Amino acid sequence: MSGTTTAMGNAWTQHLRLALMRAMLDCPARRAHESLLVDLVAGVGIAADRDQVREALLWLHDQELVVGEVAHGSIVATLTERGEWVAEGKRDHEGVKRPNATAGIARRALSISIDQLKR
Repeated sequence: MSGTTTAMGNAWTQHLRLALMRAMLDCPARRAHESLLVDLVAGVGIAADRDQVREALLWLHDQELVVGEVAHGSIVATLTERGEWVAEGKRDHEGVKRPNATAGIARRALSISIDQLKR
């Protein structure tokens, strides 16, 4: 692999890891099944297959950012408190893209808008 290709692959992987953790922020109990996570990251423009999501979840588990459990042959991941800090940009973690500052603001605004729609 060339240096440019490697850099692009590393950037994509770091984005995938962040997207997985941010997706779990929105899930009940901060917990999600790998197949749901494939769909959720696709919704933000990251086309990852199930094997790529599994690999990322295993890495995140090794880093203690998620707790991964195997249920019926699939991974169910739960975001740890440390993982929440990284996903929200409150802490850096090598190997995970740092969210940009405006992402948190946009996320809160979207949450407020959705809450208003529910009323």
